[in-house]
Amino acid sequence: MSDNEAIHARTDIDVIVVGYGPVGQMASVLLGQAGHTVVAVERHAQMYGLSRAGHIDDEIMRLLDRVGAGEEFREDAVEWELYDMRNKAFGGDLLMSFDWSVIGPHGYRSHWIFYQNNLELALNRQVERTGRVEVNFSTELVRFDQDAESVTAYVRDRQSGEERTLRAKYMLAADGANSFVRRSLGIEAKEGHVGPNQLVIDTLQKRDLEFEFDNGQFADPERPGCLFQLGKHHRRWEFTLSEDEDPGDYTIDTVWELLKPWVGPEDVEVLRWPIYRFRESMTQEWRRDRIFLIGDAAHTLWPFAGEGMCNGLRDAAAITWRLDLVLRGIASPQVFDSYQDDRQPNMQGWIDYSREIGLPCIIMDKDAAAGRDQFLFAVQQDPSLMPRATVPPGPTAFSRKDDPTAGLTAVQGQVRAGEKEGLLDDVAGRGFQLITTSQGVVDALTEQERAGLERIGASIIVIGAPGSGAPIEDVNGTYRDWFESLGRVAVIARPDYYLFGSATDRDDVHQLVASLSDALGATIPA
Repeated sequence: MSDNEAIHARTDIDVIVVGYGPVGQMASVLLGQAGHTVVAVERHAQMYGLSRAGHIDDEIMRLLDRVGAGEEFREDAVEWELYDMRNKAFGGDLLMSFDWSVIGPHGYRSHWIFYQNNLELALNRQVERTGRVEVNFSTELVRFDQDAESVTAYVRDRQSGEERTLRAKYMLAADGANSFVRRSLGIEAKEGHVGPNQLVIDTLQKRDLEFEFDNGQFADPERPGCLFQLGKHHRRWEFTLSEDEDPGDYTIDTVWELLKPWVGPEDVEVLRWPIYRFRESMTQEWRRDRIFLIGDAAHTLWPFAGEGMCNGLRDAAAITWRLDLVLRGIASPQVFDSYQDDRQPNMQGWIDYSREIGLPCIIMDKDAAAGRDQFLFAVQQDPSLMPRATVPPGPTAFSRKDDPTAGLTAVQGQVRAGEKEGLLDDVAGRGFQLITTSQGVVDALTEQERAGLERIGASIIVIGAPGSGAPIEDVNGTYRDWFESLGRVAVIARPDYYLFGSATDRDDVHQLVASLSDALGATIPA
């Protein structure tokens, strides 16, 4: 570093976050709330302002509540009731229907549709409240390097041209599918299946709108597409283009012609109409020493499961609890070794699942579409005909070895402690959780084990039936049923809502805690 660069250097940073979309925001707020100093750099002059993502599931809603953004987010988000697929937008036959009005395992409605700008505003508000995160808009990363102790980033103000130097212990690349960080590191993004071009039309409603068929796919071979609410005030239509169509031919007049069966200029304002091609990609290296890739910088997928941004947020949750413990000197950097091995198999599952459910929706050959329809009609009569869909596996790299419960969802239900009633995280605490339905399990813990769990911020939670005298009451029997299905006396849940492992009996609890100690780098005394 030159003397001039040293004058403009900031060196008190724990983590640099490159990119300030929802994934970068989530990483920033999680680290900031944990007490770490973060500098985020974003090349755009402000938050992007154009919605891309439009769906989250109950796991991500739990994460939003964790950082305090959930309440504001829900003010405009819409609970998704039914997800239907028909073979025409109007008067078509029902091919498939999914009831999405249920409560998911994380304790919230299982699916939500929203306008991304509102999510970013809610997350940004929580970032600002940490007082630990400096956000730099109109700032681009020019180059970077790293050594055994730090990462040095050279950034430029895109308006003034001024350059300065940032030095941090670690750096997160949340800079999207065309990641500058990934390309500069020479990390290849392996391409998967490539799909057709898709026209996306986002609109702002001028009045309340209601359609007989809404929030679903119309798999019409003449022009496949879909329509969805984006929260309470916006709507999206999408249309699949054939390979012989030129995206350059699509003008605002073409857009209005496509929307004509539903709306006109008196009903909605068209905000944007980009055309993009479905792509899959996966990097084979998510970490290079002190630099980590998260979100689209590491992976992309087809949009049909609505899980692209969700998986970026999962990445942020997975890497930030590791960074937190390492930065506080509680865990060894060995915990970073499991980041990619945890997330990559899960992400590949989502990539495969999204393609599997998307392919039937975009068939443009009439004979093939007729065959699809006949098959799905038969499935309605005999559901066993439907091939088993890919189920993304849970993360098991950071877990108790050979534990059959490792990587399962850490279920959340309604509980009560005294006068306070709500979901478990709100009542009992977040972070690592040792959960049991037996007071004897907790009584068997040694003082050293208790101290070690406390050191990593773990909550020790005993849940029992209402009136049982347990400190936390299982209001709806969620935990009774869950533990019966597991056949275990205790579980340890990770901060990102998956099980590290479980214990078969009281004696096994000591081995469970010791296993967590080993995975963290022997920081919990046995």
